Amino acid sequence: MRKLTYHPGRVLFVVLGIAVTMAVFPGCEDGVEERGYALAIGLNEVDPAHYGGWNGRLYACEHDAKDMAAIAVSQGLNVDRLLTAQATRVAVLGELDTLAKTLRSGDLLVVSYSGHGGQVADENGDETDGWDETWCLYDGQLIDDELHGAWMKFEAGVRILVFSDSCHSGTVIKMTKSDLEASAARMNELNAQWRSAATMPTLDRQAVLARPRVREAIETQPELREGILRVRPIRPVTDANLASPLDSDEEEGLVLARLAPPTVLIDTYKRNQSFYVRLGRAAPRETPASLKASVILISGCEDPQGSAEVGVNGLFTLALTEVWNEGAFNGDHKKFHQDILDAVKQQYADQEPAFFVASDPVAAQPFIHQRPYTIKKP
Repeated sequence: MRKLTYHPGRVLFVVLGIAVTMAVFPGCEDGVEERGYALAIGLNEVDPAHYGGWNGRLYACEHDAKDMAAIAVSQGLNVDRLLTAQATRVAVLGELDTLAKTLRSGDLLVVSYSGHGGQVADENGDETDGWDETWCLYDGQLIDDELHGAWMKFEAGVRILVFSDSCHSGTVIKMTKSDLEASAARMNELNAQWRSAATMPTLDRQAVLARPRVREAIETQPELREGILRVRPIRPVTDANLASPLDSDEEEGLVLARLAPPTVLIDTYKRNQSFYVRLGRAAPRETPASLKASVILISGCEDPQGSAEVGVNGLFTLALTEVWNEGAFNGDHKKFHQDILDAVKQQYADQEPAFFVASDPVAAQPFIHQRPYTIKKP
């Protein structure tokens, strides 16, 4: 159990052995206390034992989670973080289950995820392409239908804001369910498509490096420097090399997208097929009418795109923190998304953060038009 800080004027709950400290705002017009909580998830790698020897190495996802946690704390939310090996399926679903039992109408939950996106075969027939999207957690994938089931447990009036800095290789490459039995030639074709999608040489590395937040981060946290150059650096990571342009033969692999290779996803699914079939069949179909809470998702990219990692952050999270501007942002969720989208496209025109309302869009309107991270209900 991770230690959570207690603050005067806040209430500590212990549910199923997990301590949850909630920000309390007394004095509401109806006399109901409003509470805010955030869960920040970031995985720099996954367990090769589940993913067929693949560790999914990334560089900036833990830093994303720390930045997202800092924003939430600054707005009065109490935060828990799950970093890399802590971010197991049991841990994530357990925390969400505890929160669903604790939060009441008027409360706010902010969940952020930074890591690889993946896919597994759809088992309940709610996906037209035959694949469910996933978060690649440390010891296994978390299916989007399972997340929907987690949101279903929250009562009416709870507001849930989800940020996902990841993408899904199946939607980028257009895998089909028949690829579960793909030939060696088809697997090579899928891998080639993935490499093309996962490398983003058109992103202006020099513009990214010039950003004050990036320079500050790599000066104070040297371990982030390697990811600035590339996932597999050709040159030693030095200030001189960071500031110099890449040669033409170094362009490939400049920036890695957060999408698991299709061959890894197919192999992982086949190795654990009975596990994922059981999960998929037990999970509910995704329908807005099944959610009582209001749920907004702001993701790093549209379905057929990649979500770039730029060393110190995902490009989406970097743009988000700059738009937030240490709390100077003053607008609603739609404006927040639009400003993030504009900031991302200034650096990489092929990535477009997406805005999606998973619940009843009419009932969610008051939440949509609130400033992000506002604990007081609209």
